[in-house]
Order: sequence, then structure tokens, then C-alpha cells
Amino acid sequence: MKFSHKAYLKPLAHATKYPTGPVNGVFLAETNSTNLVVDAVPLFHFWGTLTPMLEVAMTQIDLHCKANGLRIIGYYEASERLEDVALSLVGQKIASQIHHVNPEAFAVVIKNQKINSDDVAFMPYQFKEGQWRVSKDAFSDKNADFSFENSSSPTVVAKALRGGLWEKLADFDNHLENIKEDWLTNKAVV
Repeated sequence: MKFSHKAYLKPLAHATKYPTGPVNGVFLAETNSTNLVVDAVPLFHFWGTLTPMLEVAMTQIDLHCKANGLRIIGYYEASERLEDVALSLVGQKIASQIHHVNPEAFAVVIKNQKINSDDVAFMPYQFKEGQWRVSKDAFSDKNADFSFENSSSPTVVAKALRGGLWEKLADFDNHLENIKEDWLTNKAVV
């Protein structure tokens, strides 16, 4: 998978905006593209478990995707614990549902300690041998499975986050509090 700048920025902005709680969301790809992740949609910062609101949010994302030639290709999460990079059980369940529809689906855990640095803050997981496994050496020359469309994305994103761009991000929880929040596209966060 190759990540666009926007697909890298939004999950990190989500985790930056809510550092004391778990956050999660999904990645989107164009319907006719198999390897370019073009966007991310932030879901929750309040709920870290499976809820009926997840089903509502996923239905709205699915409708958004159908209207815009997109599809859900992956899942992301960040733990409230600074050092935690394990894919949670909830994350495994959501990612497995996405994988059921799209066999090339993946999951990403955000490395909280790397968010505001020039280092890559994504730890990708792939479904192999019946379980979710860390993709070794992701975002390096040793592993072509995960890369960036623009190699400067980590540096540019870290600078944007330090500049406060994360304040403009809205997730589905924000939308539930104020329906005017643009959680599906977050056009202000690019």
C-alpha cells in the first residue's frame, strides 16, 4: 500500500487531538486502485469498544464511498497508552470485517511516540496465516508492501501538527455533538 499525504496526516492529527484516549478510523482507496490509500476518515475518540454508533458511522462512510468512487481499505487506531503498538481486540474485529470484504485490507497502529517526529508513526498489520501480524520493515527499502506517495510526508506532517493543524480535525464523535462538523472529508485538514 502506498499512502497519500492526506491518508498519513489525518490519523496522526486525530491521535494528536485526543492524546489521552483511544482513537480509531478507516482508510479509503479509489475503487479502481489496488495500492493507493487516498484518504482516512476518523471515527471515534470517546468509544474504544464496538457500539451501535460504529455501525451507523460505517454505513455513512460506505454511502460516502459509493458516491465518490471510493472503498474502505483499512483501519487505524492509536492507544491512550504511549508505548502501546499492539492491535487491540476491537481493532482486530473491525479490521477483520474490512478484510472479509477486501482481502488486501490492512490495519495500522499509530506509534504515539513518533507522531511529532520525522520518523514514520505507522505500524502496519497484515492478515497472514489466520491472524493479524506486524508487517516487518514497513516503510523501508526492505519492504515494498507499505510506502508513501511522497517520501517527505512524515516531515511535512510533523511540522503541520506542531503548527496546530490537528485542531481543525473532526471525527464522528464530534459530528454527533455538532452535525455541522465535516468528519467524512475534513477538507480543512489538508
